[in-house]
Amino acid sequence: MKKRGQTKQERFLIRHGIRPIDLWAATGYSRQHLLRIRQGTQEPTRRCITAITDACRRLSATKLTALDLFDLGSKLGHSKKE
Repeated sequence: MKKRGQTKQERFLIRHGIRPIDLWAATGYSRQHLLRIRQGTQEPTRRCITAITDACRRLSATKLTALDLFDLGSKLGHSKKE
């Protein structure tokens, strides 16, 4: 169930029991930076999206893509109507 205000990434982390400190250690990005991205108050760079996706893939032992963690439609030039 989607809780109001949770991002795709945050829901994934909770569902897979991934602690923010584990994501921090796996990506090398600061805890504050990851918190802003996780809460949706800051847009990640492509490099950061790749690092977070790779880390989540390793930590959860699941196959996933950036689309599983981020709303990338507008970043990729796709409209929501498609």
